[in-house]
Amino acid sequence: MNIKAYRKNRGFTLVELIVVLIILAILAAILIPSLIGYIDKAREGKYLANAKACKDAAQAKFVEQYGMNGEVAADYPIVSGLTVGIGNDGKCISKNGDLDVVYNDFGKDILSMAGVDPYFFMVAVGSNQETKKVPKDTGGDTLSTFDKYTVYYAIYIETKDAPAWYYYNGEWTTASPRKDTTGDGLAFNDNNVVNKGPLKNKRLQYYLIANKNTKYPSNKNNQDKTVGTKDFWNWVNDLD
Repeated sequence: MNIKAYRKNRGFTLVELIVVLIILAILAAILIPSLIGYIDKAREGKYLANAKACKDAAQAKFVEQYGMNGEVAADYPIVSGLTVGIGNDGKCISKNGDLDVVYNDFGKDILSMAGVDPYFFMVAVGSNQETKKVPKDTGGDTLSTFDKYTVYYAIYIETKDAPAWYYYNGEWTTASPRKDTTGDGLAFNDNNVVNKGPLKNKRLQYYLIANKNTKYPSNKNNQDKTVGTKDFWNWVNDLD
């Protein structure tokens, strides 16, 4: 028998195979969490990029509308709160002036400019409402025209199960500033007036631009939309 040929052609022993499998298992245990982390970071980066694109598109649209009209028109009614009333043009606003623009051209143009179709997207600018005219007011500075077309706050959710991204004080974060109980309490009061930070005492007005939450649907044919309920705002506040 040719001993050299035998040794050259023989396969692995069972012990050698077990050793190899153990090594592979150890490598997998080390590498898989890292790979999952890279995938999660890549997905997170994509969501943030899309959130920024939507916010930038919204800002551009607000500037355009104010440049042409001195205000932002909205065809469909409220995001939250009780209505002040519905005028002859069929429009209405909440006590805080919040508006649902999911179905009108203003909202559609923002998403088209951003090239994104998110699960949920809402922004807040300086309120068009005169502070002194809002019932049960808790304070708030007079706002300039610049305030009224500047996006100060945003909430973005890419898909139903994706984490929410928040824009506040010029930064993006996954922690809701509305839940910030440090220092002098929550960042916003119930009347949309900012309690702390650079925007302190400014009243914000919300624009709902995208909403695919079937529990709180936007329905352009229904004046009594469920997005106008307190439960809707509780859901928004509990996103994270």
